[in-house]
Amino acid sequence: MENVVLEIGTEEIPAHYMEDALKNLNQSAQKYLEEGRINYKEIKVYGTPRRLILFIFHIKEKQEDIFQKIKGPAYSIAYNKDLQPQKPALKFAQGQGVNVEDLFVEDTKKGKYVFASKSKIGEPTIDILSQIFPKTIKSLQFPKSMRWGGERLLRFIRPIRWILALYGKEIIEFNLNGLDSENITYGHRLLAPQKIKISSTREYFKKLEKSYVIVDPKIRENIIKTDIKQIIKEIGGEKIINEKQLKEIIYLVEYPSAILGRYDKKYLELPKDVLTVVMEKHQKYFPVFKNKEELLPLFIVIINNSKKHASKIREGNENVLRARLEDAKFFFQEDQKIPLEKRVDKLKNVIFQENLGSLFDKTKRLELLSGYISDSLQVEQKVKKDLLRSAHLCKADLVTGMVKEFPELQGIMGKEYAIISGERKEVAEAIFEHYLPRFSGGRLPLTKSGMILGIADKVDSIIGCFAMGLTPTGSQDPYGLRRQSRGKIAIILKNNLKISLKDIIRKSLSLYKENVSVELKIDENEIISQILSFFKQRVKNIFLEEGIRYDVIDAVLVVESSWDVVDIKHRIEAIEELYNQPIFRKILNSSSRVLNLSKNNEETEIDRSLLKEKAELNLYHNYKSIYPRIREFIYNKEYNKVFKLLGDLCEPVDKFFDQVLVMDKDKDIRKNRIALIKKIGKLFNQVADLSKIVSIKEGRK
Repeated sequence: MENVVLEIGTEEIPAHYMEDALKNLNQSAQKYLEEGRINYKEIKVYGTPRRLILFIFHIKEKQEDIFQKIKGPAYSIAYNKDLQPQKPALKFAQGQGVNVEDLFVEDTKKGKYVFASKSKIGEPTIDILSQIFPKTIKSLQFPKSMRWGGERLLRFIRPIRWILALYGKEIIEFNLNGLDSENITYGHRLLAPQKIKISSTREYFKKLEKSYVIVDPKIRENIIKTDIKQIIKEIGGEKIINEKQLKEIIYLVEYPSAILGRYDKKYLELPKDVLTVVMEKHQKYFPVFKNKEELLPLFIVIINNSKKHASKIREGNENVLRARLEDAKFFFQEDQKIPLEKRVDKLKNVIFQENLGSLFDKTKRLELLSGYISDSLQVEQKVKKDLLRSAHLCKADLVTGMVKEFPELQGIMGKEYAIISGERKEVAEAIFEHYLPRFSGGRLPLTKSGMILGIADKVDSIIGCFAMGLTPTGSQDPYGLRRQSRGKIAIILKNNLKISLKDIIRKSLSLYKENVSVELKIDENEIISQILSFFKQRVKNIFLEEGIRYDVIDAVLVVESSWDVVDIKHRIEAIEELYNQPIFRKILNSSSRVLNLSKNNEETEIDRSLLKEKAELNLYHNYKSIYPRIREFIYNKEYNKVFKLLGDLCEPVDKFFDQVLVMDKDKDIRKNRIALIKKIGKLFNQVADLSKIVSIKEGRK
């Protein structure tokens, strides 16, 4: 058995696309190899900025052989009484490429039929790979692609410059848009740019490494980490490495080395976040920390080069960073000349979204919506006062020089400038926190004002986009609405904020209609329905990630109409707690009997005089006793007590079905009994639609 390597050589691929691209390559290769009936031991994918690599270990020499039994015509028409083959048999044999004498007869459920046996010997693997690899490359999906090539343009993340494809020592020959596969690759663009001939898959990794290309991203990551830790150890700093930054840099280099750079101590007077944003986001450096709260005037840069050239590279990077920090210092000094309050009016000149008014309009909506939410949560007046002040100032930093130059600092500089302008600490903190979380799984607001303002801001953006038809589609979400909705839900759940999403959405939409001349693309109720459906999927995903059963989530989401996310959580927890107990099976069985019989019938009032049987009278009295108590428990959100009452109701329900004929000949009696079980069914579905719960005995997906 041989190994196989496919290397797709390209122009530099954006680093943040690489991990998904490699996963895609792995999945696509597995799919086509399986379809091609090719067995192998293992697949691994590797990548650098200039290449995507598929390596298949111990691949079989040929496809698996297949044997088929093909059904033909019925025996009665295929042969005559003398057992001579007739036209249907002859045509079937000819069509299958077998001799008529090789046909055989078998009994089936539909009688005797003629069959042909065919075997297909597997073709050489190298021939199959020649067909598979072009399809594999073309199947790769990217968020953004370019069209390149000759007459028939190929969509790919970047133009493909070479393709290396080897089966052991043999070239896997194919052509992709005029580009032939070869046994040629290229070394490091600067250190070894010449062609490299790969004679065998066995020498692939070694030859590339000699040409300053480390193919495996995990090895590059280890090299970078080791270098950084060694440098930090030598200078006595704290070993803090931004892992997210590291994941990106891994795919910016083919031959990494870490070098230490310096900048003037005077720049440490700038806020720490300004320094880290400039170094990390803009320059892709690693800041060096004295401790978690204090920086040293040092940085580490990962170069795609040999340390032989470290001196010049260090000098160049220090010059670039000095210029960026000088800009930041200038903006910081100039911005302080105008208090944050006086910048609010300038938001009138900044468009929030076409047809949705300015950022000043958004600010006014945030003040009103924040006030509405704070009243719903019954926050203290002191907190509300700080909240409204934060809402008034929260977007003012967007017109500062610092944030215009470094947009990642929005909110961060708002907090800094608020403190400098003499605002209360609580006001400044909420300005910063209302942007949280900045990414999925990121830090959430800690203050009540930050939570409320963050929810208001996210709802306002989501409502505006939906009102203008700017909704997420497929993998496209240019306005980050999925992230914002998840962030809002996370804030609510983390802090047990008992508020109605539906009410907030309705209020936000009314503020748009009052303050902005928005021409709604669709009906108001339709917008609300779409937004709630959008939130429903985010809520479901969050609970699924926590390991909650999908059917339990669905059952609760069907009945929860106010869209109190915390209440949804409590309902789910009540079912989860009860799920494995025997009483829950009884509740499910009883509710199923009731709901199945009454689901297609309209509810009517119960005529007490028509209840004759002991079992139906008993069920009726139980219903009358339990109904007000269940309503009380639902109101108080005491769902465990609701299920306790439903458990008590199971025996009367079962006796009713065992002893009473629901479909009585008398129309009025029949209608009255159905009305009774219809009302009983509504009791069972107060906490969740139990018909959505997968039966315990059926198991789980």
